[in-house]
Amino acid sequence: MGTEKERLQTAQWVLERNLAWIAAAEAKVGAIVAIDTAMLGGLGAAFSAADVHFRTYWAVLFTLVAAILISGGLTTAAMAMLPRMKGPTKSLLFFGRIGEVAEPDYIDAFRTVTAQQLLEDWSAQIHRNAQIACDKFILVRQAMIWSFLAILPWFAAIVTLIHREAGT
Repeated sequence: MGTEKERLQTAQWVLERNLAWIAAAEAKVGAIVAIDTAMLGGLGAAFSAADVHFRTYWAVLFTLVAAILISGGLTTAAMAMLPRMKGPTKSLLFFGRIGEVAEPDYIDAFRTVTAQQLLEDWSAQIHRNAQIACDKFILVRQAMIWSFLAILPWFAAIVTLIHREAGT
């Protein structure tokens, strides 16, 4: 692959790409939460504003199914946002381990680390962040599926709750 410096630069590039994938997953969560929250708010507003006569068995059923599916989307989206704190047991890169070490000890360890040790540390961090990115995208996908499944019962609930007869 080249010199140790080139390998370290490549490792840094790969790590930054993995961190970008994690950020991309978290950005998608924001959109999911915003849409699901709006759907849940609309559902609640329609249900509370509906005349008692329009709160039929079907309206209640559609409302409950939509609310459950939306809640599933919000729950899995929240799980995707949870920080992942598990990392390498010894690292000069992982903030969790850096914070556990006294500042002078960290400075000394950083000063004496070899390029090979640093490359191993970066490689372990790359692997861990790739696992985190995979986990987050699985949860984002599940949140999107829950949310997409909620669309039809949500729409049906809104229509049955705000239904008005002609002339009224």
